[in-house]
Amino acid sequence: MQNLPEDQVNAIATIKQACHRIAHEMMTLQPAIAKLSDEKLRSGLFETVYQLTANVETVKKQVIRHEKGDASKML
Repeated sequence: MQNLPEDQVNAIATIKQACHRIAHEMMTLQPAIAKLSDEKLRSGLFETVYQLTANVETVKKQVIRHEKGDASKML
């Protein structure tokens, strides 16, 4: 793990917390989407939510790698 300036440590903590909150809130979307009667709409929304989740995870992983000093393996 690398020694980062305090402002970067705070920024990383903020990003990780935001990713956690976003992921938690997105978990409520799946059951709500499943209740919609339009199959085409449901399918599109499920795909979009999946992409959003993947992007949030990518942000989190990149920040964690930076935090650990492994920036050479950034996605």
